Amino acid sequence: MKGMILITNNFEDVEAIATVDVLRRAGLEVDYVSIDDDLEKHTQSYLPIKCDRIISNINLNSYDFLIIPGGKAVMSDLRDREDVENIIHDFAKRDKLVATICAAPYLVLKLGYLDGGKFTCYPGCDLGLTGAKKVNKGVVRYKNFITGKAMAYSIDFALEIVDYLLGKKEKEVVESSIHGIIK
Repeated sequence: MKGMILITNNFEDVEAIATVDVLRRAGLEVDYVSIDDDLEKHTQSYLPIKCDRIISNINLNSYDFLIIPGGKAVMSDLRDREDVENIIHDFAKRDKLVATICAAPYLVLKLGYLDGGKFTCYPGCDLGLTGAKKVNKGVVRYKNFITGKAMAYSIDFALEIVDYLLGKKEKEVVESSIHGIIK
C-alpha cells in the first residue's frame, strides 16, 4: 500500500515525520508530496526536508491513503487551496483513508465529510464549523477518516492508520517494536 503526505513550509515536524516513520515500520510506502513545484521545504521549527514528489506530477490513483499534518501551514498555506480540496475530495469519493491531525482536520470539516460523525483537532481549529461533534480524545476514527488532536498524539495517530490499513495484529506488532517490547 502506498500513501502520500502533503507537505508545505511550516508543517508540524513531529506530526509528519513520526507518522511516516511508524507507517514505514509497518511496511507501508509513503511519499512526501510538495504542494508546489519546490521539493525543498522546512518544518515550522525550520528543519529542512526534501519531498519525494511534487503535486503536479503525481497520479492520485496510485495512492491508497492521504495524510495531512498540522502546524502553521494549515491555516496559512492549505486553508483556501482549491487543489488541496480537490485532493481531499478525490480520496473521500474513492473511500480511501484521509488522515489529518492538529489543525488539518479543519480542511476535512469545512468540506462536510465529517458531518454526523465525531472528530478531534487542535483547540480552536474548528471554530465556525458545524455538522460534526468534536470529542476530547487524542485520535478519532469516523468512516474512512482519522483525526488527531495534536503533536503529542502523533504516534497514536500513526498506529490508528496502521490499524485501519493493515489490521489490529500489525498495529500491535509495530506498537511493540516502537516500545522496545520483543515478543
